[in-house]
Amino acid sequence: MKNLFILLAVVICTLGAMAKDAKMYDSKMYDPKMVQMKDHLMMKNGKMMMMKGERMIIMEKKMTMPNGSVVSPNGMVKMKDGKTMMFKNGDMMDMNGMMMMNKMEGYVKMKDGKMMMMKNGKMMMMENEMMMSNGSMVFPNGMVKMKNGKTMMMKNGDKMEMNGMMMKRTKMKMEN
Repeated sequence: MKNLFILLAVVICTLGAMAKDAKMYDSKMYDPKMVQMKDHLMMKNGKMMMMKGERMIIMEKKMTMPNGSVVSPNGMVKMKDGKTMMFKNGDMMDMNGMMMMNKMEGYVKMKDGKMMMMKNGKMMMMENEMMMSNGSMVFPNGMVKMKNGKTMMMKNGDKMEMNGMMMKRTKMKMEN
């Protein structure tokens, strides 16, 4: 009888350890980049597309987003403040009107007290807030609001990839 209790305790401990390892393995395998974004607009092959659930539909008429941005079927966006921009292939906007940057295209960084963004090989001043693919929101003043609600301020030299991950600082050579 005593041996049966010992055997039962060993089995329970083994199963508990295996379940913990499986849970850890699953969490390591979770990759937020693989989670499909919900409904959104996207420029694909020169055409504005609207993703609704599992369906991708060609955008046929202007859409006014909740944040006041107006998106045209040709990819032209007029922001609430009157500024305009043109979608490029791969650019995405969520259904609230927030631009979703393609994570493979670049990064944002604080340079000389100004937020800059690298996009399509060009460095430009960041004028509007941007949502990263992990749900973090980056503001033109350098504030970052994480999905969990915590905030931080970027400092000179800080860089963030479009997936929302901070890049390590590296020393760079000065070029003439």
